[in-house]
Amino acid sequence: MQPTGQLQNDELDALAWGFLGSTYASKRFVEWPIDRRLHAYLRHQGLGHIADDGTLCANLLDRVMANIASALDSGTLRPDG
Repeated sequence: MQPTGQLQNDELDALAWGFLGSTYASKRFVEWPIDRRLHAYLRHQGLGHIADDGTLCANLLDRVMANIASALDSGTLRPDG
């Protein structure tokens, strides 16, 4: 990965899809706000520098939100999971 603030679109998409396929996007964490889930996922992946970069993390959250429907359609994100 590139230094903080310089992630390419495909890297942001890969991180968003990684999050959407993770346990942090499941019902197990349903009580947590989506931004807290994303921060926990990033920290768990050793990417705390991304979680700490407000602009970059906001861009990543936008990618997550934009891909929820596609993740549901593809089975990456399970509505019952």
